[in-house]
Amino acid sequence: MRGPTSTPIIPLAKLPTNSTSTTTPTPPKVGEELLYNITFLCNSYEDQFKSTHSFVSSTSSKVTSLANDVHQLQSSLQKQNEKIDTLTQVLSILNTMEQDVTAGRSRKEAEEILMTQLASLEELFSVQELQDIQYDGMILPSLVSPFIECYYLPKYWNEKISLFDEKEESSSHVCREIVTNICHLAKCICSHAKDKEQHERTQQLIYTLVTQHVVPRVKHAFQSTLSWNPLVQVEDGLRLYESLIDSVQENEKDMQEDDDDVKEEEGLFGIQNDDEDVIMELQAAASAARNHTSKAKTLVNLVKEEIMFDVIYPRLYRTLHEWKPIIFNQ
Repeated sequence: MRGPTSTPIIPLAKLPTNSTSTTTPTPPKVGEELLYNITFLCNSYEDQFKSTHSFVSSTSSKVTSLANDVHQLQSSLQKQNEKIDTLTQVLSILNTMEQDVTAGRSRKEAEEILMTQLASLEELFSVQELQDIQYDGMILPSLVSPFIECYYLPKYWNEKISLFDEKEESSSHVCREIVTNICHLAKCICSHAKDKEQHERTQQLIYTLVTQHVVPRVKHAFQSTLSWNPLVQVEDGLRLYESLIDSVQENEKDMQEDDDDVKEEEGLFGIQNDDEDVIMELQAAASAARNHTSKAKTLVNLVKEEIMFDVIYPRLYRTLHEWKPIIFNQ
């Protein structure tokens, strides 16, 4: 490489031989030529260095990003493996619970096994995870329901239309016993929780189980015309309804009504006067009681709403409305 102002050296073979005068070529400026060449090389290498540095920087950021992605994938894979292990243990516990229910054990032994399995199941999840999967509201009642149907409900409870058959055990006594057993079971299941949490979980579980296994069956018994006749079985119906209300109030101390509510419950028709129309009094009492109980959705109010106001009051109203006196001619 040479500079642009350098003079080329003429080879000896091309020098003129016939010339009488000799011409001496001008020597090149070596310093300027070297400076030019060095500057050119430095600029070239500087450009290569910059491009290499830019490539290395971009590659380094990509490597860091890929390393983070790999770390996240590894963490996600680890979490998925932990979830798989957890679900495998859950499946094993559920299979064990299903086998225990059908094993024909005594009720006390089955209760102890149920408590142990539920405690093991809850230990697999954190508090937040239990809330996310709605454990208390949906999963726990579903797990307990087969045990209740097997050990707490009599065989005829879901098979027969009528709960007022005199040949069977008193339905009011059976209803009270079922609710008492459900409340006891719920308290045992939630006994390991903290005080406030234990109280809330117990009441929620009692509410769910009673509304699933007791209230629909009693409501259906009052709805069916083949099961309950308001003209003949008023005392039987009242006895069954009051046993359900009393059992709920006994086992849920925080779900007590005010004194006015208790007075309302003492009579099916409220405070009546002999001079007033019984049918109008019945409608007014039902409307007033419904408006009052709708303000608080407790288990006691639910029983009143579902059974008394939706079934018993309307059936009594229709019965009184359709009743006609029979006059005998003498």
